Amino acid sequence: MNDKLTPLIASEQLYPIDAVYMARTDLSATEMLGYSPLQLDSVTAMLVGLLNRRTAIRHECGAEKEIFDIYRYAGIEVEEETLIYRSADEAEAFADDMIAQGKRLFSPYPLRSGRFPDNSQIVPAKLYRMLNAKINLGRLAPAEFLPKRQVLSHKELLEFNPSTPVFIKSASEAATGWGFAVHACHDADDLKRAQQWFARYRQQIPFILVEEWVNVSTCWCAGVVISEDQTICIGGAEQIFSSPGQQVGSVIDPENPFPQAGKRLAILIGEAARQEGFRGIAGLDIGLTKDGRMVVFDPNFRFNSSSTQLLFHDSAVQRSNLPVSRSFQATPHGQFIPTRLFNGEKHPHANGAHIVTGFVLGEDRKTADDVAELLQRELEN
Repeated sequence: MNDKLTPLIASEQLYPIDAVYMARTDLSATEMLGYSPLQLDSVTAMLVGLLNRRTAIRHECGAEKEIFDIYRYAGIEVEEETLIYRSADEAEAFADDMIAQGKRLFSPYPLRSGRFPDNSQIVPAKLYRMLNAKINLGRLAPAEFLPKRQVLSHKELLEFNPSTPVFIKSASEAATGWGFAVHACHDADDLKRAQQWFARYRQQIPFILVEEWVNVSTCWCAGVVISEDQTICIGGAEQIFSSPGQQVGSVIDPENPFPQAGKRLAILIGEAARQEGFRGIAGLDIGLTKDGRMVVFDPNFRFNSSSTQLLFHDSAVQRSNLPVSRSFQATPHGQFIPTRLFNGEKHPHANGAHIVTGFVLGEDRKTADDVAELLQRELEN
């Protein structure tokens, strides 16, 4: 593949000039993410090609020359300073060196508690947790754009008996992802399972958020880039769910574009976060209700699984003349764009299984879905 892909937003606009990508943290800092030791390292393989002229601290399994050659073959230019680590201590030593040079760290999740000074981080942990806590979304978004919500104690949850379907979520400041702490409750059996789940995690989740079940026609992850002086919306990736609240991928389809009203809402919320001090890439789960109202469900003030797809989509479409992109992840040709490659043979927790994340393009949604499923099967066999 010869034509290079150009990100929608240049690296200079995505993060401040002194930013260093340092994603290696520990399980206690990620808390409710459902993370494993493997994922602590594999997340460091994200954002390749988006941090050019920046520094990135990456695990060796996601930063080998052969892996970067694959990105380049796919048209993704890699011109970052890559610092390769093999242990958490090595990663933190690199981070210390970067801080000594006057640079600041950023990560999709809080770094190890108390390990690095607040002024050495683009988004300090306290600000990160405040912005990402679902309970605080009302501080950033006007009430007219929120589903009806209430906060319950664990005792109140056990006594809770809704008359209509609801979503039950963690209301704590712990970071949650993948729908890990989201429970869709249609009936009494669903509610009982949710009550039992939250009872198991009552030490980590002090309060519970209950949201009305809003009937949406489509839900997108809206991408925003927040700099010192403005918020830019880079579009929205339509979310694909295996079941309510459980996302498995995303698609960008010109036949079902992210509405302008959704973009305005994303910028409005992004501006509120900018005033709080957030800088960098973020995402907001925004749905279009069947009666035409825009509703924001979850704040994701960190880069998201669809961020790279959004940033490379337009350029990939222009190159391939295929208008639809569809993400997938395989653990092991249409037009395939890698967004994370991780060599599992070298990681002690991977059991030899590689991680391949990216998106494919197709002439329509069905074609993109078919190509993604085919490629996923081939990679996993």
